[in-house]
Amino acid sequence: MEFSRQTFRHVNRLFRKPVVTSRMYNNTAKVTTLKEDTNLEIVDALNRDVQLGGVVPVFRRALLFSNRVALQDDVGIYTYAGLHRAAMMLSKEISAYLVGESKRTIAYLSGNDASHVIVQWAIWMTGNIAVPLTPIHPPEMLKYFVNDSQASLLVCTQEYEKLMKPISLDISKPLLITGQDKEVTVQLYQPNNAHIKSKPGTSILNDVGKSNEWYSKADAMLIYTSGTTSKPKGVVWTHDMLASQISSLQDAWQYSANDVVLHTLPLHHIHGQLNSLNASLAAGARIRMLPQFASHAVWARLLGMGEREEAKVTVFHGVPAMYSRLVADHAKMFDSPRTAEYVRSTLQKTMRLMCAGSAPLPDTLFKKWEEISGVRLLERYGMSEVGMALSNPYIPESRAVGCVGLPLPGVAARIAVSVEGKEDLDPLVTVESSLPDLQISLEKLGLLPKGSAESSNWSSPTITVHKKNHDGVYQGELLLKGPGVFKRYWNREPKTDQSDFTKDGWFRTGDTASYEHNRFRILGRTSVDIIKTGGYKVSALQVESALLECAKVADAAVLGVEDERYGEIVAAVVVLMEDQTLTLPELKEEAGKKLAPYQLPKSLLVVDSMPRNAMGKLDKKVIRKLYGDQLKAKM
Repeated sequence: MEFSRQTFRHVNRLFRKPVVTSRMYNNTAKVTTLKEDTNLEIVDALNRDVQLGGVVPVFRRALLFSNRVALQDDVGIYTYAGLHRAAMMLSKEISAYLVGESKRTIAYLSGNDASHVIVQWAIWMTGNIAVPLTPIHPPEMLKYFVNDSQASLLVCTQEYEKLMKPISLDISKPLLITGQDKEVTVQLYQPNNAHIKSKPGTSILNDVGKSNEWYSKADAMLIYTSGTTSKPKGVVWTHDMLASQISSLQDAWQYSANDVVLHTLPLHHIHGQLNSLNASLAAGARIRMLPQFASHAVWARLLGMGEREEAKVTVFHGVPAMYSRLVADHAKMFDSPRTAEYVRSTLQKTMRLMCAGSAPLPDTLFKKWEEISGVRLLERYGMSEVGMALSNPYIPESRAVGCVGLPLPGVAARIAVSVEGKEDLDPLVTVESSLPDLQISLEKLGLLPKGSAESSNWSSPTITVHKKNHDGVYQGELLLKGPGVFKRYWNREPKTDQSDFTKDGWFRTGDTASYEHNRFRILGRTSVDIIKTGGYKVSALQVESALLECAKVADAAVLGVEDERYGEIVAAVVVLMEDQTLTLPELKEEAGKKLAPYQLPKSLLVVDSMPRNAMGKLDKKVIRKLYGDQLKAKM
């Protein structure tokens, strides 16, 4: 591939230059000097509002970093002041369409670039609710999201006008088309932050948007679930939830204004919205946005090819499928030992944090990535309804492969089980972390010397054992509670049969998990990934992990298939490496080194590829529909 050859040439040129030691990212990160125009009074004013129960929306935090670079995309480079200005201009148009009304839902479609931030901030400035859409969905699905969210207005950039205009006409919703003219005006080399100076006799904090007290009680956005068990539901994210999650991640993962975040995730999911976008912008970080994930482009950005020192990437959030693709292309692009060592040393020096989530991270992938990059991935657990809930420690040496760690600040996690004759679930163990500090700390954000301030409020959690188990292993459904956990789906009442929440307010994740050795491990979806076979409970994810360690297997999905004798049998659908063949006996012999006999597949189907959703997760609902009958026939 042409891009690959260019990559080779660039790496070779880098070898001919002296190796410059890059900044080391650890608990004592460098401090960025405050700009002369940074107004410390704004910080004090915002924190006073927080103390009184208010919430500072992300767009208002931009006032703290006005002349800093906020984002770079394929169009240009943008300061925080520039994005704020463009959003303010667009907010006036939105207000005109809605005749000044607030608390309305607005569905919008834009690319993975500055336009997304501009539209989202503009919606929040008008006091309305953002509903992000994605062009990967067909028109009928987009129509469903617009109708279900009861959107009062549709907004799209010019590139999606042909897609959204027929939808707008079909369902009789107004459509506002915004274009690159607003983006061009906010580029780095355009006007400064003069526009955000307050008018005489007014406060800069009240010029745009509602009060911080108002936002503390307001809805911010709807994130739609993937709809694996029913039609997608809109998870209501409030500004209060968002603020809690941002503070939690800043405490646990030490986000700062010194970060340069590579963003390649879809923005209609919470992973891309929270981890890479809003938590980063709230910290004053710089985001490098790519239109989509493309392995060669990501490698170029991770290695800082053609970038100035201050623009080199230090943080990356991805799903396992992305890391798997990067590993596969690493073998092709960097096949010489010298080049591979350069890649490893570069990432070791520049990357502060690399996270993996949204799907299980196979042990082999975890170890392979550490081998080629020198970076130990931080695996975490989250979902649309809870944002980020569990995480491995920030310190790389303390991270455990195959586990998702402990509750993040402000999160309580519980293992509970059903008991015959009881209506509600029985708790086994509860692990609770202390609340994050919602106030803005310039020390934590790397804008002032830390002094005596602690680098993190993520302290050891409180553990309550409700029913002691002799082996210290607790397994059951994972329940979550905390200020960052959602309270309701849009336009749907919480179910009264405890399928969404328990009577005492714990959210039922639908995931089976275990807690042992002071860490949580996800075993799979309670309804999908726990296979009951011959009296045993088998974790489909554990079997998949073992199958992926087989040298011939490139991808694997494990399902429970109904069987009269066993109840269910373990069945596997696999994609093989190029030019490989595999029989069921061969698979069982290899996987048997890791699995007990009752965990081994009794049916095997080899296919060319398997469907995945936008976040890279295997879509087992579709896989079962496509291959269920063939798996039964092979039993």
